[in-house]
Amino acid sequence: MKLKKLSLRKLFSNTKFLVVFSILVAFIFWIVVALEYAPVIENEIKDIPVKIDMNNSVPDKLGLQIFGQSDYTINVTVRGNRYIVGGDLLTADDFEATAQTAYVDSAGKHSLVVKVTAKDANADYEIISKSTDYIEVYFDKYAEKEVEVTPRIISELDDYTADDYMFDKADIIYETKTVKVSGAQTEVNSITAAYADIPIEKKLTQSETIDASVVLSNGSDLDSKYVKINGESSLTVPVTLPVYKMQTSAVSVSFKNTPSDYINSPLLYSISPSRVRVAVLQNGSDTTNSLEIGTIDFANITPSNGSFTFLASNVKTAKFLDGTTSFNVEVNTDGLSTKKLEPNINSIMITGGSGVSAGNVDLSSIGSVTVVGTQTALASVNANMLEVNINLTNIKLEEGENTVPVTVTLKNSKNCWVSGSYSAVIVQN
Repeated sequence: MKLKKLSLRKLFSNTKFLVVFSILVAFIFWIVVALEYAPVIENEIKDIPVKIDMNNSVPDKLGLQIFGQSDYTINVTVRGNRYIVGGDLLTADDFEATAQTAYVDSAGKHSLVVKVTAKDANADYEIISKSTDYIEVYFDKYAEKEVEVTPRIISELDDYTADDYMFDKADIIYETKTVKVSGAQTEVNSITAAYADIPIEKKLTQSETIDASVVLSNGSDLDSKYVKINGESSLTVPVTLPVYKMQTSAVSVSFKNTPSDYINSPLLYSISPSRVRVAVLQNGSDTTNSLEIGTIDFANITPSNGSFTFLASNVKTAKFLDGTTSFNVEVNTDGLSTKKLEPNINSIMITGGSGVSAGNVDLSSIGSVTVVGTQTALASVNANMLEVNINLTNIKLEEGENTVPVTVTLKNSKNCWVSGSYSAVIVQN
């Protein structure tokens, strides 16, 4: 016992020990005082997510859903010791906010009481206030329906086009004829129309394609937060506004399957009427030249056939303002002759049709092929220049005789062409 007292006395007589011991005791004392007498402060915790649990809830059992805004947050103010609630010691993850749905028993907007608690049941602080006690939530049953889309022009202009131009709302081109409206039943059922709003801010001189916003209406335009259009909160659809220029124009025709010598020196022709009063579609192309009213296939031109009729209604790039309904075209066939050629087995080219060869083709079923040209040009034409193309790619052959269309062309000729249409019989064993 005596030795211990002497040892303790020596220890406390050691200056270095006393310094360390004093610092340690002072630190412990400071900690105790700080914890016991720390100042109480208030701190705001922001953006705590509000949970609306619909599982087995009253609205869920009634078939009600939430429409519109479904994500809510709330702020709370807490009070506690600085070392517990100060700074960033607490975050939104430390709290649970729930909205009560027990009293939601009908469609419409409801005020839900929000309750906020600390996730730690032993938390040594208190929640003294919330940024709100209620959240407004819209409940309803789900419904959907198809609604017809109607173009609607939004403009302060009296005339939509410049002078000598025309635009008719009936000509508006749009592919989206209907939209599916889905969401809150009350609002879906009230919707009677959908409009594709087309803003026109300046007078038009060219056809335009714009993105038109789809607006729902129940007699008045709706800015509904509780329905979607084709699954989207907002929707635009492409709409084309055809603009026409009014002018007097000459008319012309084009040719196809044209022998190369006639491309730059076409057959002469006349059209009646030769000039018309029209409104020509302005689509970026040159409309100062003649108006093309149709296309003539060289295969239809023979010395005895040079007359063709075209309907004005088939000209999609113009509106006829003078009452014109048809055009008569006379192609000058003077100087043309014909020559009959018999195709041979070497002329036949078959595409598709597994196992089918030229030997399956009844040559006599094709008949004589009429070739048209000047007498001078026809003098150098012979049967070896014929090519009979038979495409069986999309044709199912039955056992026995099968009549199929064929395309007959003339090889290595710049100034003659095959006239008429042809078919062949294929014998399938």
